[in-house]
Amino acid sequence: MDRLSEMEAFAAVVDQGGFTGAAQKLGISKSAVSKHVSSLEARLGARLLNRTTRRVNPTDVGLVYYDRARNVLNAAVQADAAVLGMQAEPTGTLKVLAPADFGTCVLAPLVAEYLELNPGVDVNLVLGHDPCEAVNGDIDLSVCLGSKPDSTLRSHKLDTVTRLLVASPDYLARHGSPARIEDLAQHSLLHQLESGGDPSWTLVSASGEARVVRSRGRLATNSGTCLKDSAIAGMGIAFLPDFLVGDALAAGQLQSAMPTLPAQTAPLYVAHAPSHGSLPRVRSFVQFLVDAYVEAPQAQADRAIA
Repeated sequence: MDRLSEMEAFAAVVDQGGFTGAAQKLGISKSAVSKHVSSLEARLGARLLNRTTRRVNPTDVGLVYYDRARNVLNAAVQADAAVLGMQAEPTGTLKVLAPADFGTCVLAPLVAEYLELNPGVDVNLVLGHDPCEAVNGDIDLSVCLGSKPDSTLRSHKLDTVTRLLVASPDYLARHGSPARIEDLAQHSLLHQLESGGDPSWTLVSASGEARVVRSRGRLATNSGTCLKDSAIAGMGIAFLPDFLVGDALAAGQLQSAMPTLPAQTAPLYVAHAPSHGSLPRVRSFVQFLVDAYVEAPQAQADRAIA
């Protein structure tokens, strides 16, 4: 007989104090309950129940087995509930945190598509910096650009973003293009303002060495869009992601300031707390993003710079 059915019948007899009550609880015949328990005792080679005309009580061995069996049965119920919950239609409010520029340029159009496919979900899209540090009870998931999320989070790599040194044709005509990383010290740099520390860039040289550029610039801001507009205005060289400057490059408003520099890439992740992973709205949105990048990466790039 099925081992789980034997456990269930035995536990029901103990819970109900007899075979009749167990049969009513399980919706099977009294004889079927008796057969399950007898089969269990025969398989284990131990008597689990003391049977009297008035009541059925577990033996000492039966009590030990009951405690273990109840844990197994409870785990089986939870497993069923988890699967059923994962198959449920996504509902509720999904709270997403993302870097401001990526959220505006790339994520917002994807959110619109997701909402159209999932009418039961509302999205609160919060745009800011250091998003992976803010995954907590108030945020369902976060999109992180740069470093890998904390190991306590569940993360999925979506893509690799390329960062570019860009400047306006007018600026480069007036000041020349830097040939080496060291030459950047002679230029006006437009820095991304991060929390803590002086503004700086970390660039990878042709030899694979990471070089930190701390040359002072005329402007530092936490807005990539502001840096892009300032670069277009001829204020200096900016170090920005391709999704933000692709349109300006295509229009000739910006150009690569250092074409010989190797590709400067950064990973793009989506992350969430393990406890949120079973929520249908979280699972469906993560899968939506993974599919969007895996199935049509070039279409995503085109959309990002359109």
